[in-house]
Amino acid sequence: MKMPIKTGFNKLFIALLCTFAFSGIAIANAESENLFNSGLAHFEDEKYSEAIKKLKVAVEIEPQVAEYHHILAKSYGREAERTNWFKAVKYAKKTLVHLEIAAELDSQNIDILDDLMDYYREAPGFLGGNTKKANKIEDLINKISNSEDLAKI
Repeated sequence: MKMPIKTGFNKLFIALLCTFAFSGIAIANAESENLFNSGLAHFEDEKYSEAIKKLKVAVEIEPQVAEYHHILAKSYGREAERTNWFKAVKYAKKTLVHLEIAAELDSQNIDILDDLMDYYREAPGFLGGNTKKANKIEDLINKISNSEDLAKI
């Protein structure tokens, strides 16, 4: 003998679960946005190690946001410029990782692509420098810029 399913209760229960799930996402988004804004302020104040701390957490919460990775990469890069050689190598590698992630997440963002192109051009080979990759990105930037110029007409 089958027991009748309490559909009204089930629907209410599912609705409540969805509400809690989505409210958790909204809180995570607000938290990561606050961390990003704080990290960006530290970056602009040239407090790169503080920026890195905030931005790392923002990236952990929302790894799919290209802008978070981009500013984290720039913070690592600036910190690399100010520290000893051994730490600079570590920071440079992290710079490249986050620039590549940012470019993958937002492949049309000229600021991100320009920074990645500069990294490939300026970094030595053992840190990921690569002229061929830089040239490909430059071609992509030109293509994006030309299509944006045509859209304005």
